[in-house]
Amino acid sequence: MVNLDDTSHSATARPARKRRWRRWLAAVLAVVVAALLFGAYGWQPAEDGRAFRSPYLAQVGSRYAETPIARFHYIQAGSGAPVILLSPGGTSVIGWKDQVDVLARDHTVYVVDLPGQGYTQLKDSGFAFDLDAMVSAVGTFMDSLGVRQAALAGNSWSGGWALAFAQRHPDRVTKLALLDATGLDERGTLMWESLKIPVVGELAVKLSTGKSTVRGLAEGMLVNKDRLTEQLLEEWWAPMTFHDNMRATYLLERRLDWARSEDALPATKTPTLVLWGKQDTIQPVERAHRFAELLPNDQLVILDGCGHVPQLDCPEQVNRHLQEFFAVRP
Repeated sequence: MVNLDDTSHSATARPARKRRWRRWLAAVLAVVVAALLFGAYGWQPAEDGRAFRSPYLAQVGSRYAETPIARFHYIQAGSGAPVILLSPGGTSVIGWKDQVDVLARDHTVYVVDLPGQGYTQLKDSGFAFDLDAMVSAVGTFMDSLGVRQAALAGNSWSGGWALAFAQRHPDRVTKLALLDATGLDERGTLMWESLKIPVVGELAVKLSTGKSTVRGLAEGMLVNKDRLTEQLLEEWWAPMTFHDNMRATYLLERRLDWARSEDALPATKTPTLVLWGKQDTIQPVERAHRFAELLPNDQLVILDGCGHVPQLDCPEQVNRHLQEFFAVRP
């Protein structure tokens, strides 16, 4: 004999359980979303690098150029025709530590942190962190020092900024050295592409400023990992913890549009050295050949046994090529 009352009760209970389960799931999702949004836009990790006192800067001496855009941090050495080295994107003047003294034998060498990099302090709250803004920053820095014309060099992002400046102001650039540079309209690695996603990019940058994480990132850029000493790691890490620099990282990844730069390569007449680490895992070496194919006045040098930051990875080879390149009059 069937108990109709029990059957009716079971049929009624199932929809009720589903509703409770859906409410529970919605509550959990709401908490997760709130946590992600707070982490991306509310929480700020400690700027632990502020307490770091750089032995390198104590040795070479920091200088500052006051402008409406920023208080530019730079170092200077030597005398002669000016050479400006743009700090590699995401780090500071330490990125050219092995080149300054060598190039200073024949040149006045400036190494500068552009806005959002190193120890430069941004003043312009409306600074866009796009290619136009970074190009403008290069010119503003040069103007602040009274440097009308100079040779430029950059690595990674800063190579792309140097290229864009030379394309837009060819009369101000005598020579151009591109080391594993951006500037082609190509996708980045999965890690860098992820920074373009709102919330994900903010969280990823904030969670990547721990010293152990920075060590992993730095080692991934180097073939000769013994070059990453504890002192270099600390110099690399400290400015990455600054809130302004963290914000600049994901904004630059979202706003730097290299299509214009690539389109202008055939008309870029500035004498250019394309210098590339063969084992680059961020900007594959095939891109060096693409630059060489499109640039009308270039030299291409591929360095075997070197990664994305060849000036730190293989300094002796890089120094020799930069010395020779900058020594020849254009």
